[in-house]
Order: sequence, then structure tokens, then C-alpha cells
Amino acid sequence: MLLSRSGTARRPTPAPAAALLRTSALALALLLPRPTLVEAQATVDTQVWVMGLATVPVRDDWRIHLELQPRVSVEDGMTTEVLTRVALGRRIAARATLWAGYAWIAKPPGPGVTHEHRAWQQLSVGFPTVARVTPSLRLRVEQRSQAGWDGLSHRVRAMSRLVRPVTASRRWSAVAWHEGFVTLDRTASGPARGIDQHRVFGGVLHQVTPALGIEAGYLWRTAQRPAAARTHVHSAFLWLNLTP
Repeated sequence: MLLSRSGTARRPTPAPAAALLRTSALALALLLPRPTLVEAQATVDTQVWVMGLATVPVRDDWRIHLELQPRVSVEDGMTTEVLTRVALGRRIAARATLWAGYAWIAKPPGPGVTHEHRAWQQLSVGFPTVARVTPSLRLRVEQRSQAGWDGLSHRVRAMSRLVRPVTASRRWSAVAWHEGFVTLDRTASGPARGIDQHRVFGGVLHQVTPALGIEAGYLWRTAQRPAAARTHVHSAFLWLNLTP
């Protein structure tokens, strides 16, 4: 189920899940940026995001994370950035996994290519199903660096996700998630401290095989960049998830 920007549900939800959704909606409403004079000058872009992710077991509770994510602007047909992530994870409980990894982000716009480097750590937690809705939580901490920045920029990301099967076979599911980003410090010529961006997604998940899932839908991102107007990105999002 997907929530509107105003924080109200688009359709009735099962009673056992209502409290969780109301809490999520209130948190989202409090965190979403309020309109300002700058908001009237906000820029809007339409993009296509494609993510290929493989989570490969290597030994007992150990896993390897391999990810490639290109993003393309529809208006000019150019790639805006390409993200590559690798990580090593260890399952610490039946529903919890700790990860540590590295990300390289190539940003093609403008003359030449800008390279951002990130070390990141993550806790992924799944929760028991309630009224056919399965919630999960992902907490990620990033240490970011880029040419021209005066030192590291530290950022925290939190994603809450809901999945509900819509067919008896459970091969098709409805998916909704929200992810908030907060930068913890000020970095000269780099990211400003405070709320960095929000992402809200709604779509469907098709479990093609036990090892391959395809998720597709609409992603809205709003972000505030240093010394720039707020940007809104409307994206078609396709996620190929391989878990052999």
C-alpha cells in the first residue's frame, strides 16, 4: 500500500497494520520539506533508474553484495550517474544481517566525470508478517568523499519497506517504501548538514523464480543541494534482484 504525500492512506488497510502505517505516515509528514520561496524555483527532472543486485552466499552466514545502478535522464537521454557497490555481509540473527562495503559513483554531467567514493555500513532487518504485510528496515551509514570537498561527509539513511502478496501463489506482490537521508556534518564545498533527501516508491514485485525477483514502479525523490534550489526527480524504477 502507498501513502499520499499528505500522509493519508489511499485505500483502507487491515486493522493490524494500521498502527504501523499511521506511525510511518506521521513520521514522513514531519520530515518532508515545507514549501519555501526557493521551492517555487525548484527544478524537476524525469529519469529511468535500473538496479541490478546479486546477493551471493559464500560460506555459512556470510554473503557478498554486488550492485550496479545506472540512472538516465529522459529529457536529454544522458546518464546522470552510475553507482557501483560491493560489500561483505554476515547474518547475525535469523532476520538480521550486518554489511560493510564500498561504493563508487561516477557523475557524468558537465565537463569530465566526477567520482564520489563511499565507505558504508548497514543493518538489514526483516520483521514477522502481520495481516499479510511484511515490513523490513534498512539502516545505512556512509562516509563520503569527492574531489573538491574538504574532508569526509557522514550521512545516515533509513529505509522502511512494506511488501504484501496480491496473488495466492505469492509470485506477485505490492511494494511500498520510504527512505530518508540525513547528513551529520558540514563539509566545505560539499554536502550541507541536515536533511539531504527523501525517496518514496510504489510498485509491484514479481518473483520469477525462487532466486530471481523483478521489482518495478514509480520513484519520487526530492533533494536539497548546496547553494541550489530543491530538485524533484520522477523516475521509472526497475530492480533485478538475484539471490542464488
